[in-house]
This record gives sequence, C-alpha cells and structure tokens, in this order.
Amino acid sequence: YHYLSAFTTPIYKWDGLETAGHPFGHCMLQGYMGLRPTDPDTLEYEAVMEKAYGKERTEEILTTNIHHVLVYPCLSVQSPLQQLRAVRPLGPNKTLTEIWHFRLKGAPEPIYRRSLQYYNLVNSPSTMINADDLYNFWRCQQGLESEGGDWVSFHRNEGQDHHKDGVTTSVTGLSELPMRHMFTAWADYMKGGAS
Repeated sequence: YHYLSAFTTPIYKWDGLETAGHPFGHCMLQGYMGLRPTDPDTLEYEAVMEKAYGKERTEEILTTNIHHVLVYPCLSVQSPLQQLRAVRPLGPNKTLTEIWHFRLKGAPEPIYRRSLQYYNLVNSPSTMINADDLYNFWRCQQGLESEGGDWVSFHRNEGQDHHKDGVTTSVTGLSELPMRHMFTAWADYMKGGAS
C-alpha cells in the first residue's frame, strides 16, 4: 500500500519538493515522500542497520532527503527505491532505457521482495510511470522531427531560481530547473567548458 499511495500524491505535495542543480549538469529532486514504512520487515532491517552502523548513522542514512538523482547526462538514481535507470539515445528517433534493481547488503529478504514488487509496478509495460516516461520521450522526438518551432521550452519558473555556491535551487518541485540546468551544461560542454 505505501508504494501505491505515492502514486496518489496530490500536486501540492510535488510542488513542495525542491530541485537542485549541481555543477556539471547533475540534479536532485529533494524530498523523501514518506517511503519509510513502520511494518515488521522494515523495522527488522532498521535493527540490522543499527547493529552495523549504530543508531545515529542509521538515522542519518534513513532520513536522507533525496528522492531522485540525475547524473548528467542520462543516469537516474532512485536510492530509496533501489533503482538505477540509464536513458541512452541511440539515434534521433530511438532511445534505449535500461533499468537495474539492487539488493541491499544484509537486508532481510522481504525488503528485497517488496522493492522488486515496486520495481515491477513502476517499470512494467502496463505501468502508469515508465510508460508515461517512454511516451514523453517519444513525443519529444516527434516534436523535434516536426516542422514546428526550433525551440524547446523549459520556461516554467525561469528567473525564480536561487543560486548559491555553484548550486541552483528551485522555488517549487514543479520547476523545469533540472532540464534548464542539464541543457546549460550541454551547451557549456559543446563550447569546450563545463558548469
């Protein structure tokens, strides 16, 4: 249930998250989204972690405020969900998406099984998540091949970002900052630099 409930998250909760753009095009969606249940399997895993790391370090690990990390140019890491996804452009009209799932060292078997269920829930052909992503990739490719405008718009919340110590943060989780940030890095790489 706790995984399915994330799919019913109201828009204002997504709006409350924050995106951050780091040097060289890397980005993060900050916000754990309450995926830390208190069922017996999870509590057993927390006990295993406390034995290995101590209470303070375990709490530090489990309260890390990251939902999604984008490693420039095309790697997506969702550590709370034990998933890594690579999006590889093969040509102007083809994209290969590879998804890996990880078993946590020392974690009880039910933790792995539950994360596999979520993995299938998110990445199966009939899912509303990965199918939507793949459809978006296809629509972008169709748009770029069309006779439409020469520009791709990522203007949502443009000019409202905060900049400090080389990190750019958004005012809302619905900002298109990650796309602007990655395209800015791409333009810098094309000019022989990086930011």
